[in-house]
Amino acid sequence: MTDRKKITLIYTGVALICVLVLGMSFLLVGLKKVKKNDELPATGVGKEDSGDLVVLKSDFELQRQDGAAVKISDLNDKVWLAAQFYATCPMCAERNQSSLVEIYNEFKDEDEFLVVCFSVDPENDTEELLSSVRDGLQLNKNNWWFLRAEREKLWEFMTKEMYFTTIKERTDPIHIAQKGRWAHDMGYQLYRGDTLVHKWDQGLPLDQLRGEIRAALAEIRKPAESNEKEPES
Repeated sequence: MTDRKKITLIYTGVALICVLVLGMSFLLVGLKKVKKNDELPATGVGKEDSGDLVVLKSDFELQRQDGAAVKISDLNDKVWLAAQFYATCPMCAERNQSSLVEIYNEFKDEDEFLVVCFSVDPENDTEELLSSVRDGLQLNKNNWWFLRAEREKLWEFMTKEMYFTTIKERTDPIHIAQKGRWAHDMGYQLYRGDTLVHKWDQGLPLDQLRGEIRAALAEIRKPAESNEKEPES
């Protein structure tokens, strides 16, 4: 084999290797993007356009912090603000004591309004522990619910029907100490009965949230007001 042929073969081999490396790079970047997108909160879910609203497809039974059995369908005539939660999550504690308590205090006297926190760690969030969290927040009305259920079924309901992002277990001891054991969606969801009006990440300005709650309360009251105005036959 001549030197020229050897050089040609070498460069051909190098070129093929480069093509393979580039191909693998593009593949890994694509996979990384998909994974990254999977982690993003599903913000903006739910629209006010008729026919585009997201509706919960099935009912689900849970246990409230006082031991009472409740269902999602019990909220059909309510406007409820949903959030994921667990008692040992430091980020949940900070959020609940600030933004959620502020919103709750503003709307707690509205009969149609509730805050609903779903536990992502129901095995450890016992009835007693959830009750102590509620007492610690000094909630004086029964319109802030802390709910628990069998973990796998509850996780499936929250991710597949409620559009919460996937819950993952942290393994780094430093991250666990700083953020808690479970990595979960810290966003808010606003429902009008079984209808998801809107979903935001945790950075939602509270003024915007207040406006959405007022609008949802007005909408859910419309049927009752219409029935009151109907003339007697």
